[in-house]
This record gives sequence, structure tokens and C-alpha cells, in this order.
Amino acid sequence: MKTTAEEAQKVAAKLRKFIKDHKLNQVEVARMLGVGISRLNRFLNNKYEGRLDELINKSLQLIESITRKDSRARNQPFIQTTVAKAIETLIIQTEAFSDVEGGIGLVIGDGGHGKSHCLREYAEANKNTVYIELDDAMTSTTMFAEIAKKLKLDSSGSLASVTRRLIEALECRHIVIMLDETSGLTVNQLNQLRQIIVVKARCPLILAGNYDLLKTVMQPTTRRGFESLDQFTSRLSYILKLDELASSRDGGLYTVEDIRKLYQYGGIRLTNDAIGILCRISRTPRSGRLRTCSHIIAVLHTSRKVLNSGVIDAETIISAIEQLGLPVKVWLPLATRDQIEESEEQAAIAKAG
Repeated sequence: MKTTAEEAQKVAAKLRKFIKDHKLNQVEVARMLGVGISRLNRFLNNKYEGRLDELINKSLQLIESITRKDSRARNQPFIQTTVAKAIETLIIQTEAFSDVEGGIGLVIGDGGHGKSHCLREYAEANKNTVYIELDDAMTSTTMFAEIAKKLKLDSSGSLASVTRRLIEALECRHIVIMLDETSGLTVNQLNQLRQIIVVKARCPLILAGNYDLLKTVMQPTTRRGFESLDQFTSRLSYILKLDELASSRDGGLYTVEDIRKLYQYGGIRLTNDAIGILCRISRTPRSGRLRTCSHIIAVLHTSRKVLNSGVIDAETIISAIEQLGLPVKVWLPLATRDQIEESEEQAAIAKAG
């Protein structure tokens, strides 16, 4: 059906309000919608004379999608888990070692531990801390420029000019610099961070990444071009190895209480066997860990069966994994329904004595 002018004006007004409420600009919104800035501008001002149906649908989908994300973010407050406490301890210890010079702390772990979320939340709660997410495409110049931007400094110019401004702004202020996604850093970049942030600016430095980062740091310093790693490792105050802690036999990073706090919400109860499955996922390498658990629980919260019963059990989780075809099946051989029934029967027998 052809969209009427009145309907188009209503959607345009809704999009204008959305842009204002989310403090966006038209360039950002045009990119999200996949349209030109002039086309968007004419639509917002009720002057667009082309076909409106597609643009209206895209606008409504964008508003709905971001609104859903905002709602999830509001309804899921930060949970102070064992992982969060371990990362906080590392940061505090690294600060304590940062006296004459800054100290360096490493957070090492594969994807899904929630380390990025914990670092962001720590930076949000502690105003002397800045969080920067790197990517493998960054050169040394763009990396230091990103740090400068976060500190609201001029990020233009050569590497020498940017780092000079960083040193002048940071010297003796003990601002904690936290860099995430640092697994791809080279030996030369690690040495530059040591020289600029740790030695000259005297700031604590936290680097988070997977075991590739640790492999780079721990390479033999006798190799040509790797001599600077000796200076880097001498300033290491703490290395937090999340993978090793997660798989330890004493419960590791993910306690039953942590799983309850993270995933028992919205009036939906987790059974003990469901918590057991989630604990196994969170402790198993390459399973996606907490990220996979969050995905499964989010999907099940929209299930009519779960909403009607108010319960998530192990069988429901296994069914979700199978139906969604999650990679966790490969890395974590899960119990079949027969095994679940057998374990429940054994538990009942044990309880009865």
C-alpha cells in the first residue's frame, strides 16, 4: 500500500525525536539507514518527493532495533562477579606498583570471559581511568592518537607530536590507561607504550587480550629486535590468566552464585541442572563462555514455553543449543536427555537413601 503524506510526516517526526534523544547527527543516521545525507535531510523536513515506503521501513526498523538494545542495557545492571573482582584487584595492584614509574598489568583470556565489559564498567566508575579499544589495523600513530582523543587532547600530527602532548598531559597524574583488544600488538608497539605511558608519563598501564599477547610479551629477549621485552617484563606487576582460573577444580571464576546473579532475572528461575550446564559452558575453552550463556538465556526469555512455566532447566538449554546450532556443541559435548533423566533418577535415589 502506498504511504500517505500524513504517515510519512509522523515517521519523520518520530525519527527527529529519536535523533535528538540519542544525541546523534544526521551523518550518523544516514549511514545507519544506508541513504544519502541530502535524502535523509529532505525526509526529516517533509520535503522528500521520492518513494517513501523503503525509507520509512528502514527508519522504523532502526528506531525499534536501538530501542530494544537500550532496553536490554537498562534491564541488565553490572554484576560484580568473581571475574570483575579479579580484574579490579589487578588494576588496584598495578596502581600500587606505580610510584616512580607506572606499572603494567595484563588481563589474559579468550573471548567470552566478559573482560571488556568489566574494564568498561571500571572506567565508568573510576574517573581517573580511561578505556580504549584497539584493533589490528591500527598503526602506532593511530593507536596513540586514539588515546589522545579519549583524553580530549589534540590527536593530529606525527607520532612524535602526539606522544609529546600525551606525556605533557599525563605526567605525574597517575591516570590509569586501559587498552583492550591488544593481542595484535607488536614488540615495537609494546616498547613504545612502555616508554611513553609507563616511563615518561608515569601512568599505570593495563593491557587486555588473549594468549597471543602473552606469547609476544614472553618471547626470548636474546632474539634480535626483541631486547626491549626485558624492560617491558621488568615492569609487569600482575598477570591475570582468566583461562587457567576458569578451569581450576575449585570452581574457578564462575561460581554457582555468579551464574544465578547473571542469568536468573525477569522472574524466570534456573534449575540446579541448568546452572550446572551454564557453569560447564563458562569454564570450557573456545565455547564462547559467558557470551554464549548470555545468548542462550536471552533467546529462552522469549520462548513461550519458558514464559509460561517460569523455569529454565538443562533440557531446555540443550534444546536451544541444538536448535540454534551454536558452536558450543563442538567444544562441549553436552548430556543427552536420557543422561539428564538418569542423573535426576540417581539424585532422587541418593536423596531417599
